[in-house]
Amino acid sequence: MVVSTSTMSNEQIRELELRIKQLKAQMYNARSQYGRLQQKLKQKEEQIGDIANRIHTLQNALTNKQRTLYKLKKQENQIQRKLQAKRKVLAKQITAAYVMGRQDYLKLWLNQEDVFTVGRMLTYYEYLNRTKSNQIQTIKISLENLITLKDTIKLKKADINNVINTQIKKKQALIFNYQQRKKILAQLANTLENQSTELKRLQENKRHLETLLSTLDTVPKTDNLPGLKGKFAPPVKGRILKRFGDKLVAGLKWQGMLIAAPLGNKIRVIAPGQVIFAQWFRNFGLLIIIDHGQSYMSLYAHNQSLYVKMGDWVQANDIIATVGNSGGNKISGLYFEIRYQAKPQAPRNWLH
Repeated sequence: MVVSTSTMSNEQIRELELRIKQLKAQMYNARSQYGRLQQKLKQKEEQIGDIANRIHTLQNALTNKQRTLYKLKKQENQIQRKLQAKRKVLAKQITAAYVMGRQDYLKLWLNQEDVFTVGRMLTYYEYLNRTKSNQIQTIKISLENLITLKDTIKLKKADINNVINTQIKKKQALIFNYQQRKKILAQLANTLENQSTELKRLQENKRHLETLLSTLDTVPKTDNLPGLKGKFAPPVKGRILKRFGDKLVAGLKWQGMLIAAPLGNKIRVIAPGQVIFAQWFRNFGLLIIIDHGQSYMSLYAHNQSLYVKMGDWVQANDIIATVGNSGGNKISGLYFEIRYQAKPQAPRNWLH
């Protein structure tokens, strides 16, 4: 599919963000215990997503620094080998001078050697001394380069250690936030006393999502329809736990598919489009909605962290998020939907 070059203006994005904010304010009733816990869950899972993003950035920086360090060490080894070779050449030259009996200029003249022989010897001496001087100067420069390189390697190692220490602290913060999240989930579970309460909650979540989608449906669309139906790659590799149409509870059915995948795995968008929603949403956690044009949308929920923001354009197979369990999920995985005119479609008809 070819994506239109037209985009949402900054003003349109601000208007949309305002409508979403108003919608979410209506969703979270601060007077209810459930609403307060949902707000706490939202804050914790957003913090987890932010920290996970920073850890990802640190890991990339660490990888780049380690590559640079490897190149520096390789360069150091090359200089060491060249320096060793130069030392051997200089040693041979010194040995050759010694073998010749260390004749000085005066001895050569007093020995009454043939003038041509004396001339050749003097020329050789001059060449040998000049060569030794050049070799010594080259070795000196190599040593200076080696010292500079060792200092650079030392600084680079210290830099890498700082990144590693920062990464460790971020991971500790991540673990702490997961522990806090676990406590909130336990409190949420206590508020759902019976199946009727759970059914009411699921119905409310379904209504809130449909309200959100109808709000997003006012966004200007792209000019083209996603083609190649049935040939799109899955957004993430994993085991399908729930399929479109499977029974959810008391008459409700799954409107998308739930794919189990390891925490932190990369999620890819199935087709080109524009990001029209990228933030935390009740029950769906960190949620991304992509508009593919002519009222077609794809939804990616329960993410750990988001790599895109509202208004961004994406191409097929771009990484947009990482697998998580936000929104109160107990397992890590991706909840994926495809919608046409805000109505859910069977994803299996779109994916190969």
